[in-house]
Amino acid sequence: MVDYLKKHEKFVKEALEKELDVNWNWLRDYHKTQIGYLQHERLIHLMVTLAFALFFIVTILFAVCFEKIIILLVSLFVFILLVPYIAHYFKLENGVQRWYGLYDRIDEKCRKMTIAEE
Repeated sequence: MVDYLKKHEKFVKEALEKELDVNWNWLRDYHKTQIGYLQHERLIHLMVTLAFALFFIVTILFAVCFEKIIILLVSLFVFILLVPYIAHYFKLENGVQRWYGLYDRIDEKCRKMTIAEE
């Protein structure tokens, strides 16, 4: 997913920087659709990350309440899985924030084009 994010971002940045002969309205709509896909992906990863975090907290509480070392090993395993989920969610979140900025730049091009046509 991160590779897809970078590939699309590179495509949009090149269109914006090189002032290619682009239909800006089409690019704005296409980019908005891609933002929607990424927002969905981000939501799913947030739910999975929160589930792992909750499970981690529950296993820690069980380990403390029942004083079982084996439950701490389960907690450690869950924590090891939780860290990459947090890192991946962080990348998705930052990517969406960057894409919002790109959308604003594309939208500005569309408005300038509309004003020039009038």
